[in-house]
Order: sequence, then C-alpha cells, then structure tokens
Amino acid sequence: MKLKKTAAIVGGTAGASYLTYQAISDHMFKRAFNKKKDRDIPVDEKVQTWLDLSVRKTINRVSFDGLKLYGEDIHNHDSNRYMIFVHGIWGDKRFSYPRAYEFDKLGYNVLVIDQRAAGNSEGKYYTYGFKESMDLSLWIDYLVNTYPGVQICLYGVSMGAATVMLSTRNGLPENVKCIVEDCGFSSMEEQFDCVLREDYNLFFTKAILKMLDDRMGNEFGFHFKDVVVKEVLDGNEIPILFIHGEEDKFVPFEMSLRLYNHNKGPKKYYPVSGLAHTEANQDPDYYKNVDEFIKTYL
Repeated sequence: MKLKKTAAIVGGTAGASYLTYQAISDHMFKRAFNKKKDRDIPVDEKVQTWLDLSVRKTINRVSFDGLKLYGEDIHNHDSNRYMIFVHGIWGDKRFSYPRAYEFDKLGYNVLVIDQRAAGNSEGKYYTYGFKESMDLSLWIDYLVNTYPGVQICLYGVSMGAATVMLSTRNGLPENVKCIVEDCGFSSMEEQFDCVLREDYNLFFTKAILKMLDDRMGNEFGFHFKDVVVKEVLDGNEIPILFIHGEEDKFVPFEMSLRLYNHNKGPKKYYPVSGLAHTEANQDPDYYKNVDEFIKTYL
C-alpha cells in the first residue's frame, strides 16, 4: 500500500512535510469515522433457528440528534434479567446474535441493538462511544419502562465495550446491576495512536493526532479528551468484568489493565490466553465465567 510506505518514511524523517502528514490524517479520518458498506456477517444456522423461534419484537428509538435507532427485544424467559448487547465498530446486531444465543440458553432475556451508523440504524459516522453511550440510555430506559423491576447487565465488545463503560458517566438507573466489557480501549487517543503505529508504521504520531483531534472538533463537536474511558471509570461504582485476549493486536492487551486499575467499583479481571481481538468468547470457559460474574449481581 503506497500510503503505508509513505507513512513509514514519514515516521523516520523529522523534516516530513505538512502535506504528507495531512494526507495520512485524511486517510485515517475517512477510515476511522465513515460508515462502511454493509459487511457480510453470516448467521449460523442454529442461531438463525433460535431467532426464528424466539419471542422477538422490533424496537425503534430516536437519538438526541434525531437518528432513528433499531433494536430487537428477545424475551424468551419469564424473568426480569436482561442483557443489552452492544457491538463494535464495523459490525452490527448480527455480530451480537451468537453471543446473545448463548446467554439466552443460560436464561437471560436479551436486547440486541444496531449502534448508530450500523445495520438498520441511521447515521453516517462512528463516534467511538461518545454519542453511542448517550444512545444506550434510550435502550436502558426502554427496558426500565417496559419491564418493572428489570435487572440489567450491559455487555459490550470492542467499541461497544467503550460505549457501555462511557455510559456510566450518564447517571444510570439502579436497574443496571453490572457490566461486561470485552476488549475495550482505554482511551480513543491511545487507540488511534496504536493504529497509526501498527497500521501506518509511524513512530511520531503527535502531529497527526492533533490534526485528527481538530477535525473531530470541527465536524463532530467532540475531542479525544471526551473519550478517555479509563478516567470515566475513576468514578464508576457499577461492578465490571474486564475481558481481553492476550494476543489482541488491534486493541492492545495492556489497555485492559489500564481500565481495570482505574475502575473504582467492584471488578474482576479475566485475561484469555492465545486469542486475539473479539475472539475471547472462543475460550471454552468463557460463557460459564461470564455467567458466574453476572449472577453475582442479577
């Protein structure tokens, strides 16, 4: 890739031109924020059969900035225990279905959503949990208003994990009993810095991060400082299970330790050896361990 080679040269050349930095910044910006065309996320036959046989209804909500958001309430159990599944970037509800299927088997009702700019939900841009965490409040409110006494676990993967953690600063109702975060990033700036180093072979990232931050502020109205997940957890008191694959190169494994160490409230750490980004659920004990954690609080 020509741009990647250019980035490698830029990384080792102190006198690199502003225009070259700008070109890399523009490429990164489009890659990071623009909605991608629908991906082919196949649904396993047994999962599709489960969906077809489930008590399932479509839920729509309108975000604070006027986007129509889509969710599916799957209520198969006479229980007040619910899990809200929040997928990551470049995914949609189909990514969550296999996990929701496994937790349905364990007796949980599930709410599966399309985040903004994904699946059937409207939107053109991802905001790495900043606006998505505000959207999540709508889904929590739906469950609280629909099912009196509902007890909720928020479950997020990758950007979805950042979304559920950032939501803790929004004054969540007491119905939210616990959180499961799987391979979330510690801060948006640290994540972008990692991508620039790993994918663009850059060694000096400060100038490009500043360009990206300025453009984010101008176009979206928020900055890196608004998406520092680890600092949000300094004030969190909702119990969190921190999961991360030790072979994760996209969201580095050490970010989970930063999150865990910052979290104020009850917490448990679940590192998974030999697995990469979003693959922790392939561990044979994954669902048993997560279920044991959730049942401590629900």
